[in-house]
Amino acid sequence: MSRSAMSRRRFLAATGALAASPTLGLSRPRPAAEKVNIALIGADGRGWENLQEIRTENIVAICDVDESRAAKARALFPKAAFFTDYRKLFDSAAKTFDAVLIATPDHSHAYPTATALRLGKHVYCEKPLTHTVEEARLIRKLTADTKRVTQMGTQIHAGENYRRVVEAVQGGGLGEIRRVKVWCNNAPVPGKKTGPRARVKFDIDLWAGPVPGDVFATNMPNWPHFHWRYWWAYGNGSLGDFGCHFMDLPYWALNLTLPTKIMAEGKKTYVGDNTTPNLLQVDYEFPAVGDRPAVHMTWYTGVKGPSLDGKETYPGYTSGVLFEGEKGKLISDYSKHKLLPDDFAKTFATPAKSIPKSVGHHREWLNAILHGTPTTCNFAYSGQLAESVLLGAAAYRSGKEIVWDPAAGKATNTTEANRYLAEEYRKGWDLKG
Repeated sequence: MSRSAMSRRRFLAATGALAASPTLGLSRPRPAAEKVNIALIGADGRGWENLQEIRTENIVAICDVDESRAAKARALFPKAAFFTDYRKLFDSAAKTFDAVLIATPDHSHAYPTATALRLGKHVYCEKPLTHTVEEARLIRKLTADTKRVTQMGTQIHAGENYRRVVEAVQGGGLGEIRRVKVWCNNAPVPGKKTGPRARVKFDIDLWAGPVPGDVFATNMPNWPHFHWRYWWAYGNGSLGDFGCHFMDLPYWALNLTLPTKIMAEGKKTYVGDNTTPNLLQVDYEFPAVGDRPAVHMTWYTGVKGPSLDGKETYPGYTSGVLFEGEKGKLISDYSKHKLLPDDFAKTFATPAKSIPKSVGHHREWLNAILHGTPTTCNFAYSGQLAESVLLGAAAYRSGKEIVWDPAAGKATNTTEANRYLAEEYRKGWDLKG
């Protein structure tokens, strides 16, 4: 398991997000009519962990490019049809399922998500929803057009801590908030290219999916199933990995939508052929909306506090979010939060709880399908969050500030970023539909 995966597991464990499956708390077996027919795409890693949360449903199909990685899931659901190519899953088995859970690498999020939505299927997709800005916008449009039930896999959103922070921020006790800092102390796992094409026991071209060219060989264990996110062709580094988790909190608390200006700087100081940086700062400017003032939010990668030089730190918060209000500050990570300074904390009036306890991130999605209740990380909300994360990657890669027109979905000041906002797809994998 990669260091980033281990970090995610520790964070999730701290918030109870890796708690027992939905079978807990059920007083009776549910009849088939009260279950959702689901196809799982990506059966190991995050796919396996997601499966534990939906295992009470009818898992009618399982898809994974690597049969060996699907062995556990197939043993758990021996009657489920199995596929190695999700295109064939949709072509031949679409009538058997109502919903799809997608837990593939980032570069393979958009194609199955778009296909599922066009077929009228409900979708749960892991963060950061897509690999590019253009894909994120397409998925948001398809969601609006099809009105299917959607949820992005930002499980921390279901935790109690985030709810209390949102209440504290929206309660007004911090005063007007114009500045937010977000940081994640995560670093790429270095790798070396060892050949032009990876030699594996499964169809490597299927794994590559829409990405043109060969998947190169590396010295990294279990490549390409792990550490792909530290190569731009398949992921967006630590920003793509953790941005939707940490930036979700200010997005929710401040009702952010899309930024109008994005600036990025950073560098790669580690030894490896990987292409994503270990040090990154992205500055986002969000316009004022209604009573909320304009917000300047900064993301930092690879440091233990909100400064790229590592000089600003907060004990106990090596990754976190800092809201800077007129009256005081609030710092939070996944599982805890604190008011600053101490004198302000002593006088702060904690608002009454107003956001109800979550039934569970996956259960929200399932209940919405069965009963029409809402999901909190639907693609209308999480698609904009993902777009912002991906705009940060595009700004860094282009080396240019991006002045963004959210309505038009284009940079108005430069063309340098355009090639990082969209992708060139392998023949047969185009998303236009």
